[in-house]
Amino acid sequence: MTKIINVFLLVMKVIFLLISFVITFNIVLRMYDRLDKNYIESISVFLPYFSLFLVFAINLVFKQSQVNNCLFYNVTCCLVLCMLIFCGYRAMYDEYMLLYIRLGNYHINFNYYADMIAPLQVMLYLLTFSNFILMFTGKKEAQKVIAKKID
Repeated sequence: MTKIINVFLLVMKVIFLLISFVITFNIVLRMYDRLDKNYIESISVFLPYFSLFLVFAINLVFKQSQVNNCLFYNVTCCLVLCMLIFCGYRAMYDEYMLLYIRLGNYHINFNYYADMIAPLQVMLYLLTFSNFILMFTGKKEAQKVIAKKID
């Protein structure tokens, strides 16, 4: 049962990563367009996405079982990436935010998302770091202890 759940979560975390990247890409490019900033400055926002995607690809190509079969890590990845999607969705579509109405033609609350970028990046970096730790710590095989009966 856990193998099925791990495979499902493995697929879902890649899908959630792509969705959250697209949402962040859309919001950040519109924000930099609104502020007339250079798009090159936004690389720091997308760097954790690229690093996490790179380690996901390494895990899949080299079949890192200690990462791919870790239920706790897969659930954590899915929850963090769902939270990224939720923050992006809320910045774009929550009509009850005060600045959402004020920024009429953009229909995105850039102030909310700008406040959320730093914690979201920290979570992505922590996922990447924990993935590296799981990659380099081998799965310890349980040793069977056979107790002998003493007559």
